[in-house]
Amino acid sequence: MTYAISGECCSDASCVAVCPMNSIHPSPGEPGFGTGASLFIDPRTCIDCGACADICPVDAAKPADESAPADVARNAEYFAASEPLDALDLDSWRPPTYELWGGGPRRVLVVGAGPAGLYATRELLLRTTAEVTLVDRFDGVGGLVRYGVAPDHPQTKQILSSFERIVRHERVRWRPRTEAAGFEGYDAVVHAVGAYHSRRLGFAGECTAAEFVAWYNGRPGASLPVELGGPRAVVVGNGNVALDIARLLLSDEDRLRSMSPAVRRTLAGSGIKEVVLLGRRGPENAAYTQSALQELMTVAGDRVELRYHARPTAWSADGLTLDTGETIAAGNLFTAIGFEGRPIDGLPFDPERGVVPNDRGAVVDRPGHYVAGWIKRGARGGIGVNKACAQETVQTLVSRSRGAVSPGSGSPRCS
Repeated sequence: MTYAISGECCSDASCVAVCPMNSIHPSPGEPGFGTGASLFIDPRTCIDCGACADICPVDAAKPADESAPADVARNAEYFAASEPLDALDLDSWRPPTYELWGGGPRRVLVVGAGPAGLYATRELLLRTTAEVTLVDRFDGVGGLVRYGVAPDHPQTKQILSSFERIVRHERVRWRPRTEAAGFEGYDAVVHAVGAYHSRRLGFAGECTAAEFVAWYNGRPGASLPVELGGPRAVVVGNGNVALDIARLLLSDEDRLRSMSPAVRRTLAGSGIKEVVLLGRRGPENAAYTQSALQELMTVAGDRVELRYHARPTAWSADGLTLDTGETIAAGNLFTAIGFEGRPIDGLPFDPERGVVPNDRGAVVDRPGHYVAGWIKRGARGGIGVNKACAQETVQTLVSRSRGAVSPGSGSPRCS
């Protein structure tokens, strides 16, 4: 019996490294990695060893006979158009090995304990002998995994246990509720602060994805900026976050049981019975995954209307007015039109892209400073992409800091 990967896959890609048959794709660096619904296991080469299931942080890899038939079919379909198998190639393939880089940094500050910051920390622990100080403005690790992943996706949140093991490492100094200040005493600083501010339409009364998601996930200090009222809501956006918002607005109390009682009561009592998902471009430009759309249709398919090629021009008590002249009557407007990074003190910033200019993670014209995650490449890609991104940054960091000695002895220092 082969294994299959379900739609709960986080694309962490740890399974790729442990698979003895190179059966899991797309792997980091291959076309489609980080852009599709999940990774996939090739049923033609899987040997049923279970290594993927043992290492998967979200329990997405399962024996095919314990998986949903749709998941088994998706895994097989991914490889249906592949080239015929070459037995010689399979026989000669070896799993990747790790090499300890020598002469690297001794002290590194990592700012941000989301996926990018934690994977950067993990890579530093694996590849160097550096001591890592990890700071975050919140109490817990995980960033958008903790405060961004929808609470009705508890399997994805299981990766938090892996992140918590990283901060317990003997070479990690974990400093929650701490804002980065001075950088003296560090050979390098990795800024992994994310891009968690929502882009806005600019209408009074709109509720952004950042506000709504932070509230329903119980992020410290978050509150709901609008009063929910039915019977219809409009969600502007065509990505997975927009679909998450629509799904949770239309879920019954049983599906919302993982939320706090206050959030659950507010959602259940909102009176919202219908959601219009509005895309400003066409369906061919939709950024949501097939599994996210399928889940929404399963939960509330007859209460969701998909609209495309319409741009909002005004929001009032009458509803949302479009550039076509039509007004969609609705009690609430939610906007999930993307996230953007904000400038970091002392570093250059590209306001058009919302990123810190960098060369493979090394901040331009700021020796000793590095970036990883969304602040490095823009607000796109999930957990697995952030892992590959952090690995690239650490490789750049180490290659640029070989031969570094203790501060005050001529070593590269952060400005």
